[in-house]
This record gives sequence, structure tokens and C-alpha cells, in this order.
Amino acid sequence: MFRALETDNFPPFGRLQTTFPPVPDKPADLAEVHLLTGVNGTGKTRMLCLMATMLGNFEPLQKRITGQPSFTIRIATDLNRDPDKLPWPAMMSVTPTSTHWTRQEPGMKWTDTIPAFAYSGAAYVTDMPVTAMATLNPQKRQDYLSFTKPATQSTYLLQGITNLKLQAAMDSLSQGPNTTRSRATRLVTALESTISEITGISFRFHVTTYPNISLQVQLGDTNLLFNLLPDGLRSIIGWLVHAVVMMDVVLQGQGDPMTTPAIFLVDEIESLLHPAWQRRILPAFQKLFPKSQIILATHSPFLIASLNHGWIHPFTLLKDGTARVEKTVAASEGDSYLTVLEDIMGLKELYDPETEGLLANFREQRDAAFHGDEAARHKARELADLIGKRSIELEYMMGRELNQMDRQLHKAAPSA
Repeated sequence: MFRALETDNFPPFGRLQTTFPPVPDKPADLAEVHLLTGVNGTGKTRMLCLMATMLGNFEPLQKRITGQPSFTIRIATDLNRDPDKLPWPAMMSVTPTSTHWTRQEPGMKWTDTIPAFAYSGAAYVTDMPVTAMATLNPQKRQDYLSFTKPATQSTYLLQGITNLKLQAAMDSLSQGPNTTRSRATRLVTALESTISEITGISFRFHVTTYPNISLQVQLGDTNLLFNLLPDGLRSIIGWLVHAVVMMDVVLQGQGDPMTTPAIFLVDEIESLLHPAWQRRILPAFQKLFPKSQIILATHSPFLIASLNHGWIHPFTLLKDGTARVEKTVAASEGDSYLTVLEDIMGLKELYDPETEGLLANFREQRDAAFHGDEAARHKARELADLIGKRSIELEYMMGRELNQMDRQLHKAAPSA
């Protein structure tokens, strides 16, 4: 797995060195997760593109370095003898138009051979014709690392799902009730139960044979074409289901897709999902690939709060326009979305900008009242009354603020 990454002269970081340590005390049935979070422009997607470059697809990064000077990428992995010392095992010199590999450790082929996939939250899946049990061969490595999948990928994905459904049906007919479930049956069951868990609605893939073979979705009691599904569900199918199906295609029966180590680079998968789905999607994906490493960029406090075992990498935008990766934070159980917003994402404001402006003015007047300004005390009470009329929550909060202000002023008043 990735353990360290270093670049020089790479915007917006300049020089960058960051680590991806193993997750201590992680349950064996969960993937290792690293969450990248920070405001826009801090380089989260660029870092994912750096990793995609090391794993075999330069195109996503090339789009982001046009006109930039050349730079070098170095990585350390689990295969390092001493990851803290250079030379590191793999190094790539990068220019806006070409790539060139130089290997510091002969024979190190990890970045070329480990299954690797890159995804974003785009909803590209659409209805396409399928046939019965068509042969699917692995695609080019860079196709799995493109982040955005073209609509033509739908045919490949839907055919893979159809193959698994039909194989699972045939296996159930040929095997007795007490035999071990087949590979196809396990994969189909895992996919359908995972999506049912995320959405809260019974989900099944449904293959029809008349008048033509086609693949549809059974959502609850309704059969739907893919074009009629909500974009959030089409997004989940387009990356989560794709990951399982394409792992199966890559392995060609030579391993278990859900227990084979792999790398997943994931960029803002929450973009089309309701918060209720955001909070369930990552734990579900962790369980599907327990031997893998997931490196995910996100703006979602719901997704961050859903991670109980993993690392959070905060990215900060500095005043000079450069970015910095801060000290890694361990994910913890029981953190609320509000805790994530304040402690991880640095967002102190909880209300709309106008209300926050009134609250700031109230605090300013209150503090002036503490220093003996009687006019400020009256102004603070007027502002508290105005703010309290905005909602019941604010009414209670301003009542507490006024009571506290009056107690403090009473204590400070000279005794008669």
C-alpha cells in the first residue's frame, strides 16, 4: 500500500511530503481508509491524480499541470526496506507532455501489478443492451484509473453484472442447499445487500429474458430501467458496483474480488448523495474490500463522521495561495457531524451568514457592556431580541446569553 508520497515544485504545495501509515487496531473486516479534506484549491484531487500517475494513468494529472514546470514524484510502499530514507523504491519524473519512470529498486513492480481503480461521484450509468454470458476481458490499466467513466463504460459494467446474475442463477440450480455458495452468488448477494443497506430500500438486479435479454433494477417492488433511477443511485452503481465487477474481471477467476488487496482512489463520491446515504456509503465500501487501501477526497462532514477506523488528512490553504497537509488525525468513534465541522473542517459558523453577522455584533456589544458601556448593554439586549425571533433554537440560545450577561454584570457591579 502507499505509505509516503513526496514531490518537489508541485503546485499548490511547492514541496510536499506526506505519509499514509497503517491504521492501528483496525478490525480485519474493514479496509484501510485515508480521508483527504480541506477547502477548494488545497490540492486534494491533485494528490489523487499523483497516485493515479504512479499506478498507471498520467492523463488525470496531465490536465492539471499544463504550463507547470517539471517535477518529481517519489513514493514509499509496504515493500520498502527503509521508507524513511532515500532512494525510495519508485520515482517518476513528470512534465506536462510526457512521463518517464526510473526505478531505484530493480524488480519492484508493485505499482504496475496491484489492482487499482479511480472513481468520482459522476452518474454515468445508462441503459445498454446485454447478452447472455458474454466474455469480458480486462481493460487497459489506465481505463480503470480515469476517475470519470464515459457513458460507453455502461455496456461493459451492465454486461458484467448480467454475467454474475446469470451465473449465480445457474449455480443455485446445479448445487444442493447445503453446499458452499458460489463466487457469483457471493458477489451478487454482497452487492445487492450493500446497496439495500445504503439506501434503506430493498435492491436487486433483475435480468429479463423476454422479449430480449435486459438488465434492470428492482427497487422495492418496482422494476426500473437504469435511466429512471435517481442520480445518486446511478452514481453508487457506477463506482461501488463497478469496483466489485471489474475486480472480478481483472482476476479472471484467479482470486476472490473482495479479499484481494487493491488500491481505490476516490474523489467526492458524496456529490450526488443525500446525507442519509453519505453516512452509510464509506463503511459499506470498507466491508466490501477489507484487504484494500481506500484514499478518498471529500467535503462531507457526514462521510468523515462515518469513519471509525482510519486516518484523516486535513489540507489547509495558506494566505500566500499555497497549500499544506497538516498533521494526520486519527478517526474516532462517536464523533458528531458538528464536531467534524468544527475540529476537522475548521468551520465555526453554524448559521446563515446574516445570522452569523448579527451574532458577531451581539458579542461585540456584550463584551463592551462587560467593560462598563451601558449603551452597549442596551444594544446587546436589542440584538438578542432580534436574533431570538429568527427561530426557537436561537430564542433559547439568546435567552441563555442574556442571563449569563446579566449575572456577570451583577457580579461586577459595586456593592451598596
